[in-house]
Amino acid sequence: GNQMGDDGVTALAEYMSSDSHITTLNVSANCIGDEGARAIAEMLKRNTTLQTLELNNNAIDYEGSVAIAQALAQNEGLQVFSMSGNYCGPLGASAMAAALEENKSLEEFSLSGNDIGNEGLHVLARGLGGHKGKLTSLDLSNNKINFEAMEDFSKFVRTTKSLKTLNLYMNDISDLGCEALCKALKDNKSLETLDIGGNNIRAYGMLALADALKTNKTIKTLELGYNPIGPDGARALAGVLKFEGGQVETIRLGWCGIEKTGAFEFAEALKYNSTLALLDFRANNIKDEGCAALAASIQIVNESLKSLDLGYNEISDKGAYVMATALKQNGSGALNELKLNNNYITKFGEVALTEAAELVQEMNDKEIVVYF
Repeated sequence: GNQMGDDGVTALAEYMSSDSHITTLNVSANCIGDEGARAIAEMLKRNTTLQTLELNNNAIDYEGSVAIAQALAQNEGLQVFSMSGNYCGPLGASAMAAALEENKSLEEFSLSGNDIGNEGLHVLARGLGGHKGKLTSLDLSNNKINFEAMEDFSKFVRTTKSLKTLNLYMNDISDLGCEALCKALKDNKSLETLDIGGNNIRAYGMLALADALKTNKTIKTLELGYNPIGPDGARALAGVLKFEGGQVETIRLGWCGIEKTGAFEFAEALKYNSTLALLDFRANNIKDEGCAALAASIQIVNESLKSLDLGYNEISDKGAYVMATALKQNGSGALNELKLNNNYITKFGEVALTEAAELVQEMNDKEIVVYF
């Protein structure tokens, strides 16, 4: 940002009050406080052409949040609103909830990193439930939310017909919050991308998610990294993906403590799954045995998996050789990207994999990009 501060943004807001050409305004990281936020709020009441407003990483506190919320209640043109990384808090979230009930134009809404907590989520859930427009994207990541508010919030998830992307990354919803959310997912027919990474979810939460995926047919992307789901959580997820995992195409499971036994479960699932295109398995300590199991599944048949990330897994040349053989055996498979960054693979393993990729290119006219 240009660090324009309150004075600079006030001047800009005055100009934009009557502007009819600018559709996007990004004043993120500009040291904007409540005074500047009030100026932007006044502009929003008059401007009819602005469609995207980004106010991320400023110093907007409760008063500024309330002013902007009141303006959002009146504004009829804004479609994308992001105020991540400010100090909205639960009281500001309450004002935003009231605004959402009045507003009809917003499609994307982000309050990430605003310390709204459970108190804020309780009221926001009601506001979201009463929103008359078609909200497609909601980001409430990093907001000190735990399981206590998830029951209320899940009612909104159950009934929304428009929400496609939900981001709850880096909260603390734990197994109980995940369970409440997953019960709602059984009835939801719109959500395509769900990010619940970094939420202290364990194997029990994964059992609830696996159960939801038996009936949910819309979720395509699952961001689950940084949750201690362990081998048992991996087993639950792999079990549903094997035969009845809906339409899931992308799963990110980095830093989940899955280990080689969890990798064995996913390797088995890959033999049967026909939708998964990207699997991120970084930093799960799967070692050579886990790598070999996944390689065996790729070697047999897999027509859907295009990208596999096995970085940070203590894989040595032994695992690299097995993977190289698999690539050569199934040159016509879907895989075109293999990431093995930060493992224990020496130049010998790298040469084996590079030669395998070159052979596939020569024999099948298909490029496989391997990262070390």
